[in-house]
Amino acid sequence: MNIKRILKNILLYGIGIIIIFLIIWHIGIDEIIAVFSSMNIYLFLLAVLIYIITIFTIVMRWKSILQINEYNAKFKNLFLLSMMGQFINNITPSMKGGSEPFRAYYLSKLEHIPNHISFSSVVVERVLDTFVFLILTFFVIVYFIINGIIYAKELIFIWVLVGGLTVVGLYILMHKTLAFKITLKIAKIITKFSSKTINEDKIKESIRLFQDNIRFFNKNKRKIIMPFILSFGWWILDILRIYVSFLAIKCNISLVAISSTYLISLLIGIIPTLPGSLGTSDAVMIAMYSLFNIPYSKAAAGTILDRIISYGLATIMGALSYKIIKRKLNK
Repeated sequence: MNIKRILKNILLYGIGIIIIFLIIWHIGIDEIIAVFSSMNIYLFLLAVLIYIITIFTIVMRWKSILQINEYNAKFKNLFLLSMMGQFINNITPSMKGGSEPFRAYYLSKLEHIPNHISFSSVVVERVLDTFVFLILTFFVIVYFIINGIIYAKELIFIWVLVGGLTVVGLYILMHKTLAFKITLKIAKIITKFSSKTINEDKIKESIRLFQDNIRFFNKNKRKIIMPFILSFGWWILDILRIYVSFLAIKCNISLVAISSTYLISLLIGIIPTLPGSLGTSDAVMIAMYSLFNIPYSKAAAGTILDRIISYGLATIMGALSYKIIKRKLNK
């Protein structure tokens, strides 16, 4: 089973790398190397620093959400869990999702926080992220429509789809019987591959506590203001990192072009494809930059440079964080 999984991951990563290589080969390897040779290393290191600050902002948001429930989790543990989340996102077929259940589970183990508190905290994070994402993307769509840029209709469709799925997801989570039925079905599937038995009463109680805690957040909207501001903060920092990456290769690009391309690539990245949308997202970003009259060589170099940070560095740091977490739990 493990061998099959390893072979599958190798195949998927191989496809992603091949896509990136084909893009580079089509644009011209010599042209891209020439762009990299003139790179400002200090600006690249500044982009790395912005990435680290972004992670700290995410950690502070998570910490503030937990403090609303009067749980003061250690900053170090939250940092390790957040990095682990980045790692999981990069090895699963999406760019920004998939790590929440893992982060919630290990948070509960490391900090001895009740499951319903830890899981509701990551759900609140996801809702805040989606809300900010929809707000920012709405302005991008309006910009596309005003300037007659193609793909505006497709973006509107995806935007409505993401918003609709979020509403449906929240409805299921907060429904008295639907949440229990779906959780029970998932639990039955899991038990087929393990020796554990299902305790339906315990599942019902866990769901009730989880839903009560989500309602608690809803009743304390003022306390969500700071996490909401931090959510905006980390999205802006993410966009700023890409902007600085392009400045490092001496590419004068507008923040509108960066923001539009970044948000659209995330919309595309929601569709499950390759691990971390490796290759597919890069192709979309390079194509989008061309709409803003950015030379293909600089578009490819800037995208690769940012991927080194957001994918390469994040994966390495995340894998190390996961090992540290496992070691802590084993002790």
